[in-house]
Amino acid sequence: MAYILGEREFWGLPFKVSPAVLVPRPDSETVIEAAVALLADRDRPWRILDLGLGSGCLLLTLLREFPAARGVGLEASEPALAIARDNAASLGVAGRTELVSGDWLQPGWADRLGGAFDLLVSNPPYIEAEAVPGLMPEVSRFEPKLALDGGPDGLAAYRAIAAEARRLVVPGGRLLLEGGEGQASEIYRIFQSTGFVPEAPWKDLGGIDRVVSLKYLKVGN
Repeated sequence: MAYILGEREFWGLPFKVSPAVLVPRPDSETVIEAAVALLADRDRPWRILDLGLGSGCLLLTLLREFPAARGVGLEASEPALAIARDNAASLGVAGRTELVSGDWLQPGWADRLGGAFDLLVSNPPYIEAEAVPGLMPEVSRFEPKLALDGGPDGLAAYRAIAAEARRLVVPGGRLLLEGGEGQASEIYRIFQSTGFVPEAPWKDLGGIDRVVSLKYLKVGN
């Protein structure tokens, strides 16, 4: 229905959507809830990175919540970037947003993002590859496979993020990563020995551990 209407509400804001992007879902609002709670100073000029931008619902909503913040969004799909650009303009945050074309599964993707950030958010693909065709037809047939297929175990994107996370987050900064049901413990395990300390996961409205929170405390290698 959202694709037919061309729009979906997220965190009370209207977002343009098309088959190039996932339809924003209430589960992902848990990322916003966590960020607003953890970044208490709403007026600080935070630097925020969104990996796997899609429609821009995470990054652009955060820029609305933090009016002095600036954001960078990485997205592999050019049609999705076009949707995100339109949303940034309609929400009045285009001047504080940099949208970057890139694929975190390709070498050198982190080099183009301009340094470290106070907050890194992501709703990466986390469905096991073989399970994608068995999703509800409105998802498997119409939503972009690039945003759903998380590799053989659903965790490929988290490994890619973990490999570069120390370059992308300032000491004291945080990662907020959405995941699927039952994946939180495995995501935490992937970040062991990276300098990121696990914090309590954030539950969605269904009581599922939906968002993994990690704080970067290690300054050196």
